[in-house]
Amino acid sequence: MKKETVSFGHVLKQIRKERKLTQKMLSQNICSQSVLSRIENDEELPNVLVMQNLCERLGVTIDQVMTLHSEEIQKVNQLLNQMAYHFFHKEYTELADLLKQPAILDQLYLDTDLQLYYYYLGSCEYFLGRDLELALQHLKQGLSYTFQADKHYISSNEIQLISCIGRVQIDLGQKKEGEANLAYSMELFETLPKERIDCRLAKVFYNFSLFLYQEKRYEEALAVVKSGTEMVRKQKSYYYLEELFQLKGLIYKALGKKEHGEKYFKISNSVQRITNL
Repeated sequence: MKKETVSFGHVLKQIRKERKLTQKMLSQNICSQSVLSRIENDEELPNVLVMQNLCERLGVTIDQVMTLHSEEIQKVNQLLNQMAYHFFHKEYTELADLLKQPAILDQLYLDTDLQLYYYYLGSCEYFLGRDLELALQHLKQGLSYTFQADKHYISSNEIQLISCIGRVQIDLGQKKEGEANLAYSMELFETLPKERIDCRLAKVFYNFSLFLYQEKRYEEALAVVKSGTEMVRKQKSYYYLEELFQLKGLIYKALGKKEHGEKYFKISNSVQRITNL
């Protein structure tokens, strides 16, 4: 049975929602929000330039959008949601099992989906396999699918990837490169409008503050940790909160403030118990 190719507008809308972008965010400086709404509802066919700009912001090509099918989108989204769940809950063994499924790469069509695949693969290699060189290779491959230093739109996933690349480089002894990427990821975070801030960016704060702590730059590390916990609080999330509070305790202990340190160790343990319920 021949697969039914769905419209450009329909696919565009599904990808936009998957990327957690509003119509206003996607259309900004490209076309009006009302025009985008008409495109997504198949009431207007965009010109090639508008199509190209919209696709570029979503991290896909026009060809990819035009050749996707409804059932394929649904299947891929289900798979990516499973991966995202295990990744968010740091269930790297379960995530690695999903990534090992036969012909999984044949199911991924979009550059942003392939980016996530290699982000997850590199993370599993880092936390499970501890092959740092391979982890770095996968993370860099993931970033290469969409990232351009001079582009106007930077995604949350790209910022996380740059931070994780920096962390692995530090562990590999590539201190100069690692510090530069950790600092760059923080700079990019500051450029994000509040509606595009993702709770998973807590890892960016943790990675940079951990490096500063290891370098004994305790006051700088403390400032980054405080900013990270505040961001997580605003996002009403627990993601990486346990690690941030644990690190905060270690920093206070290193600063000679033992009572403050014990306080945050207890808070970290409380967060762990809550997240394990």
